[in-house]
Amino acid sequence: MALQQLKQNAYTSIYDTVSQTKQFMNEKLSEIATNITILDNDSDLNSLLNRSDDSAFELEPLDYVSLNKSLEKVFIHRNGVMDSILVFYNNGKIAFQKNEEVINNTTLPLEYYISRIDEDKNLSSNHWLMQTDYNQDNGHQGYVSAFKLLGKKRDFIKGVLLFQIRPSYFKTILGNPTISQNGYLCLISKDGVMRFKDIDPKYELIDNELKNTILDGHQTQGKTSIMNSSGNQMLVIYDTLSINKWIIAAVVPENELYHKVDYMKYINLAMMFILIIIAIFLANLLANVITKPIIHLTRKINNIEQGNFEITFSDKQNIKEIDVLNRGIRDMIHRISDLIVKLETEQEKKRLAELTALQYQIQPHFLYNTLFSIKQLCEMGETKKAGSMVLALSNFFRISISKGSEIIPISQEIKHIENYLQIQESRYGDKFNYRIDIPEEMLNYKILKLTLQPLIENSLYHGIKQKNEKGTIYVRGIEMEDDCYIWVEDNGAGMSPEKLMELNSSIHEDNVIENPVGFGVGNVHKRLQLHFGNNYGLFYESEEGLGTVVTVKIKRIQ
Repeated sequence: MALQQLKQNAYTSIYDTVSQTKQFMNEKLSEIATNITILDNDSDLNSLLNRSDDSAFELEPLDYVSLNKSLEKVFIHRNGVMDSILVFYNNGKIAFQKNEEVINNTTLPLEYYISRIDEDKNLSSNHWLMQTDYNQDNGHQGYVSAFKLLGKKRDFIKGVLLFQIRPSYFKTILGNPTISQNGYLCLISKDGVMRFKDIDPKYELIDNELKNTILDGHQTQGKTSIMNSSGNQMLVIYDTLSINKWIIAAVVPENELYHKVDYMKYINLAMMFILIIIAIFLANLLANVITKPIIHLTRKINNIEQGNFEITFSDKQNIKEIDVLNRGIRDMIHRISDLIVKLETEQEKKRLAELTALQYQIQPHFLYNTLFSIKQLCEMGETKKAGSMVLALSNFFRISISKGSEIIPISQEIKHIENYLQIQESRYGDKFNYRIDIPEEMLNYKILKLTLQPLIENSLYHGIKQKNEKGTIYVRGIEMEDDCYIWVEDNGAGMSPEKLMELNSSIHEDNVIENPVGFGVGNVHKRLQLHFGNNYGLFYESEEGLGTVVTVKIKRIQ
């Protein structure tokens, strides 16, 4: 009974692997088929093909652009599966291939693809072609193409749409799952068998024998057993892709499949070993009854030396001397913990006071300049610009307040700097322009309020305005693993190597308040480290005359 259950579990596990592989592959190949249909119905492509029937037709540069545009609509959704798209029509009047780069002037053996279609098969359908080979250097290789013939009758086929699928896709799908040491996944069609895993020769199964056995069975799924030329019985579990009726099969030697049964004979030995270990443990426990309190106290002291104060002490010890030491160490730890909490609270209050002072220092200066600019616009009759400036200023301070929240979404911080840049652009429109490129998926992550505005202010006042020519401020971001990176770049005056080194050193000093160099950005850096950890903060890069880049590294938090 146990043997039958183990066999059934083995079958179920392999079939689950086959079924999941089939489902995943069927989804990807269905996307390819859909893209063929989309391209076949593309009005621009069909118009170009129809025009090529004219004997005087020649591809013009605009035709290449139109053809590339039609193919790009499909190629952009390749998702790592599609390798290239090829259009061949009217004896090569239109011969165009699209992959990572645009390639034209290609040729295609049209007759070969026509010959691949069965007489009774609908020519307007999508067709699939598998090519397999094996060589000593590269091992098993596999290539799959999906194509559609352009024409309504076999005698009037004039061209083909061909989608080539990346060989690496099938190598990943078929080569990664572990069936057993010499078991493997393969893809079977009337063209052959595609597989990538190298196995012991004694477990080899002739591809034609495997193909004929499965395809002649006319079953969409199931299992069968085949004896190979070495006399080993090979179990084959298979299922069918709905998109093209190809077979996904798992081939595994039966003697490997049932090797777990051999473990049963070791159960008794394992039980005896466990009983011996338990006996040794009980003996040691009895021998250490007297020294156990001392050992525990020593371990607690070692933990204290490593900075761990979260230690639990029992109220009463059986040995009087140990109890005295126990209570003394416990009281000492409590006093030390209270002092640490008090010190951290004082430092936190000090940092928050410094940050509050910084915010109040920045905002009045900016407010006075902005209000003065609004006054000038009103005096000049530019009421619409003045109104836009007032709206941007109100939004700027609304986000600055953020209901007292120190942490806001990146989207809010981006709106904040957009309002700031809009105000500054109204004041210095002839001095700079700006561009913001933050991925959509980053906008919901959290950031400290007023992180980017001081950096952009530095770029404007110490970079762009110092160069006496119109500059650009570029804000961009990406996410990498558990972190987010935001760069604020300008093409302003830049800094000398000495000044750059002084700035990077100053913002990483503990007492940045007393250092006038990098005062604002230093506070931003300390705030980031306070909230996200010492691995986060700011780093400046600059080259004199070319501009400055400041990197903001924060933890990725939803």
